[in-house]
Amino acid sequence: MGGATALSLAPPAFANVKPGRWVRYESPNFICFSAADETKTRNEVLALEKFHALLTKIMPRNSRSPLKLTIYMVNTDRDFERTQPQMGSSVSGFYDASVEQVRAVSSSDRSQERQRDMKNNIRAMDARVVLFHEYAHHFVAANNRTRYPRWYNEGFAEFISSVSLDEKEMRVGMFTRNRAAWLLTGDWLEIDKFLNPRELDGEETAMFYAQAWLATHMLFMRPERAAGFDRYCKAMETGQDVIAAFQPSFGISADEFDKELRRYRREAIKILHLPYDAAAVPAITIQRLTSGADELLAAMSYLRAVPPRSDSKDTVELVRREAAKHPADPYALKALAHVEVWYGDLAKARTQLDALLAAHGADAEVHHLSGLCDLRQAYKDQDKALFTKARGAFTQAHSLDGTRAMSLFRYMEADLNVEGRITEHMAEVLLMAYEIAPQVQPIALVTAQALMQLELWKDALFILEPLATSAHAEQSERVRPILEAARAKQPLTFMLFGSAALLSDESE
Repeated sequence: MGGATALSLAPPAFANVKPGRWVRYESPNFICFSAADETKTRNEVLALEKFHALLTKIMPRNSRSPLKLTIYMVNTDRDFERTQPQMGSSVSGFYDASVEQVRAVSSSDRSQERQRDMKNNIRAMDARVVLFHEYAHHFVAANNRTRYPRWYNEGFAEFISSVSLDEKEMRVGMFTRNRAAWLLTGDWLEIDKFLNPRELDGEETAMFYAQAWLATHMLFMRPERAAGFDRYCKAMETGQDVIAAFQPSFGISADEFDKELRRYRREAIKILHLPYDAAAVPAITIQRLTSGADELLAAMSYLRAVPPRSDSKDTVELVRREAAKHPADPYALKALAHVEVWYGDLAKARTQLDALLAAHGADAEVHHLSGLCDLRQAYKDQDKALFTKARGAFTQAHSLDGTRAMSLFRYMEADLNVEGRITEHMAEVLLMAYEIAPQVQPIALVTAQALMQLELWKDALFILEPLATSAHAEQSERVRPILEAARAKQPLTFMLFGSAALLSDESE
């Protein structure tokens, strides 16, 4: 990667096509696509790297996932809507992690607040804060194996995302106007509902986030409470009830904690001032994409997650229409192949991919798409030879890019259809995929189930425990029966979440 920062008009492999409006920025921990001003985008990438450095100080770990988060920084409503059709107008950013893609999308133009309109001690709920919140979740999922309660999962992301950055220091613990308003005027959630939230309505959810921020703030400012919190997390990992485990862990009852928290909101909120090494400027490489990506990049960020066919029809038609305008552009050709693999004609995709393989044999994405084409055709024909061929394509994709968790996962899927059972080799491959992308729930759940099939209960629980308190209720519900079976040392019937046979045809 190196430290080059000069703007390359086009990659060497695309030398015969026109440069376009999108630029790819790569830093040590992020890959960002932006069509905005170069200086502005570079500053945002540098801010992300500062934020990453802050998280590594708070949550140190010897071994970290090599996956760089891909971020789409869009600056028009049209591009934002293409990244996720029918997204609400009040949303300025989001994050999703699926087998085929882990991404964040951010739009400063859709922010409801601007920092310039805020007082010095208040952080605006702007696009940066939203992106930092989502990256905090991404980072914790990648680098933490502790089962945190749901309120802390959200409270930590709220607490850390409002950090204020400058040349010399990072100020942690600032509040946003929205959360402060709820703490001052909102209807306080009773402690049992806060500790064990189930079905919250809109106002209760907003209050939950505000109280979660406040509780996390108190933990960081009061070490005696932080020690109790550590004991609390360990108790939950043994399956104890979130309410019953509270007093033995914290040394005070949940009601006493609630009273303390109510008093804490009336105190002067402290700010942590942490130094930042201004000389530690990370290298950023910059590369302009070809014109074939101009109208396709935002739409393809949506389709790479393989949304259901019923939701993606209009985007698929857009990709076919726009890609046809660039018959010699590799980006457009790969977009067309992706559409045919998941939503169209597999025979046509095979012809397109053979041509791409001949011209771009060193492109990991092309080999991965080739494997997907054979894998989906193998499911249709129940052809073991095609499953074997697909397995080889995923091997090649991984050899070209060792951070492709999706290629390892698909290799295992193809191998399962060849062998007919879970093997130690499959478990090893899945563990490699999990270590790269533990944020992807289908990868985590399939890996845990494979370990359970081999009666490696402790290793399975290591993966499952942190998933049990997901901020998304439907994900927690999916984890619960698998976790209970692992605790009881009773393997369930193996379920292949994220199967290439089902994606695009139905929502899982």
